[in-house]
Amino acid sequence: MSLPMTSGFQGQNKVKLNVFTIEECPACGQKTKRPFAAGDYITKDGAKCTKCGNTTKITLIYAEPPAKPK
Repeated sequence: MSLPMTSGFQGQNKVKLNVFTIEECPACGQKTKRPFAAGDYITKDGAKCTKCGNTTKITLIYAEPPAKPK
């Protein structure tokens, strides 16, 4: 007897999450949150720090649910 393979998630509402990248300056500690971009990974060099001009590093990539409309 063979059973159909299901994930257990059929019929549930799917929520699209917003994914963000955190860049941190190793020199001054300033953190910047921006939308995730393809190719981002932890420890990758980021943009120039807006505070001191050093190169930032990506320290965190995370997702959060969309904001609820008011």
